[in-house]
Amino acid sequence: MSDLIFPNLRGLTYPIGKTPNWSTITQRSMTGIPKFFQQYTYPYYTLKLQFEYLSDDNDQSDDIHSLMGFYNRNGGAGQDFLFADSLFENNTVNNQLFGVGDGITTQFRLTKNFGGFIEPVFGLVAAPVITKNGLTTSSFTWDTHALITFATAPAIGAQLKWSGYWYYRCHFKNDTSDFEQIFSGIWDLQELDLESVKI
Repeated sequence: MSDLIFPNLRGLTYPIGKTPNWSTITQRSMTGIPKFFQQYTYPYYTLKLQFEYLSDDNDQSDDIHSLMGFYNRNGGAGQDFLFADSLFENNTVNNQLFGVGDGITTQFRLTKNFGGFIEPVFGLVAAPVITKNGLTTSSFTWDTHALITFATAPAIGAQLKWSGYWYYRCHFKNDTSDFEQIFSGIWDLQELDLESVKI
């Protein structure tokens, strides 16, 4: 796993596809009554990106060098990276509840809320602001997989909340990608498929 951050490129354009993927087993009784067995507690996402243009200034920091270099550093689908969907979400939370103390547990996964659905966060690059019952605390450690470890277990009933910036942890879905030079100094990429990673 890596913590490389997907580059912010000017040519990213609409539409952006974002597909939640679930897994449900459906069975029917002899009388035809259906039963549904949900296997996932939260989905993974397929993300489809389009790049209208990728600048080529014959410079290592231009868009085509940045994106193709990033793709190759990850070995195509070979390893994961961090992605913030700048056109679709702001990727921040403010006072998001992520746990309630039980007096025993010291490790908690950060979470985010999207339309009332709470799901775990797996990408973090800066220390979050953590509060216990409304009071900011610094007695914890964190990692880039958004796992918080408190020095001592939060008291029973303690409300644990966080504020900060999060990332999707993704990998490229394919080992090949069709970059196309359409004009001198301009490339495009009709579709780049990402898939979020569950940990």
